[in-house]
Amino acid sequence: MIGKQIIGKNFTKLLNYLFSKEGASLIGSNMMGKTPQELAVEFRSFLHLNNRVQKPVYHAALSIPKSEALSDAKWLEIGLDYLKGMGFDQNQFAIFRHTDCEHDHIHIAASRIKLNSKGTCVSDSWNYRRSEKLIEQLEEKYGLTPTVRSWEKERRSPTTGECRQLARTGETSIREQLQTVLDQATVDQPEMTVLVDRLTQQGISVRIKPTPTKELGISYKLGDVAFSGTHLGKAYTFKGLQKYRGVSYYSNLNSEEIEELFSGSDNNQDSQFVELNDTSFNDLFNSKTDLDNLVLSNWTDENPVNQPVEDLDNSNFNLIQSDSIDDPSIQLTETIQPTETLENYQHSLTSPWQLLRERLIENTSLPSELIDLLHHKGWINADEHNRAVFTLRTLAGEDKGTCTLESNGKFSINSDVKMPLAKTEDNETGIFWIATQHNIERVIITSNPIETLSAIALDPDFNIRPTLYLSLDTVSSLPTDFLIDIPTIVVGLKGDKFGEKLSQEIIEALPQAQRINPGIRGWNQILINLDREIEKLLPEIDQTQNLVQQELEQWTQGINLS
Repeated sequence: MIGKQIIGKNFTKLLNYLFSKEGASLIGSNMMGKTPQELAVEFRSFLHLNNRVQKPVYHAALSIPKSEALSDAKWLEIGLDYLKGMGFDQNQFAIFRHTDCEHDHIHIAASRIKLNSKGTCVSDSWNYRRSEKLIEQLEEKYGLTPTVRSWEKERRSPTTGECRQLARTGETSIREQLQTVLDQATVDQPEMTVLVDRLTQQGISVRIKPTPTKELGISYKLGDVAFSGTHLGKAYTFKGLQKYRGVSYYSNLNSEEIEELFSGSDNNQDSQFVELNDTSFNDLFNSKTDLDNLVLSNWTDENPVNQPVEDLDNSNFNLIQSDSIDDPSIQLTETIQPTETLENYQHSLTSPWQLLRERLIENTSLPSELIDLLHHKGWINADEHNRAVFTLRTLAGEDKGTCTLESNGKFSINSDVKMPLAKTEDNETGIFWIATQHNIERVIITSNPIETLSAIALDPDFNIRPTLYLSLDTVSSLPTDFLIDIPTIVVGLKGDKFGEKLSQEIIEALPQAQRINPGIRGWNQILINLDREIEKLLPEIDQTQNLVQQELEQWTQGINLS
């Protein structure tokens, strides 16, 4: 069984679509309405329980292979179990069955606002992973044919972000380009050395080395972006190339000899092979998937400002790194252990942090994965008033106070009396900052933490170029000694009078800095506007994705293997 989900704002539009399909039938609901108009009115009548939720509409679709068919009663059971498993246990819902295509399927329309005294909003945290886990349980319970999961596919499908990039720019992602070239290069089942030569001729570098489990792993780099074989699909791993593509290699060599054999594919690989994995600007902003291997670093704790940037790689702080091949590194999704039940996980969704998290996502359009990751690192939390509290740190990673987002949208420093805004002996104060990699070559300065996170979400070079993102409200907080040697500094403060004045002061202190004005309302408003535009394009994106997949299948079937 395959499941798809989306959240939105318009109940009427969704219900009109669900009723409009030929043969559509309403097979279950906990509401009185029987028409699109009646149901939409009912859904909207309870939105006042939580006015903060900007996207109250939940739409899910569940489909089974065309070789199978279920009764309305069985579909209703499955739909109810799915709703409960996804946390919709006190919510309005309507379940529709569609028969307009070969695959038997249902659609679920539900309100994310619970019918309780608090109007709790059902979290969308890790929706995709939770749904796949839940579907696996439902397949077993109802005896349905198991569906290959996303992580089990020979070729990983384009992410939502990559599909949106295609719709917006007409350009395929690096991941798809690598997959296509590899498909073409392995049609005749070549030896590994021949494959590497072919890829090199196409401008693709290859790195083969043992994983921590002593098995061989493989990564590919096109331009400045690299993916491990796992993140392209299981057919592109070192084992997968042999099993699914018929690629042979020198089986009499050990892993160290294999690594040495292919070490010439990319000069100075260890220093230049930057794995992007599943994280890109498009994924980060547009999808609800996990942030695989996002590097969030702290600097070394010994004389950080005066230390050369090249020496900062020896940080003894906890890092989330992306230097393994075909071996899952630390991922934020691991905070939800496989042994945990969905019920235990759902129990935490009404905590003060979860309520704040929902409000932040709704009001700012920030990626939920980024917010979750910062919370996991302890850099954003909820206080007793359910306000967002951001941790201020020195570049050495030492906590120096907090910055709180007030209800009026402004920020206050040191509002948490438990964490005084201390200064070091050289008067260094804490600032809000995030660095994606070591050896910083670019700095982006914004007005406040929300602006910093918005700049990350909008940055097309996020996690590709080593960048330090920071926010400050006074030039005295500027770590000038560290920044003076950074070649690229972008001053992206808001375009109001205060932002313009502070920008000028920063440029005077750092002559290499350049001003980019995001407007009076800043980067976050740009992010919100872009989110709205993308939402309008979703139907067209889905259609484009289907066409691309169909063309790919036709192309693959037409390959002459002789």
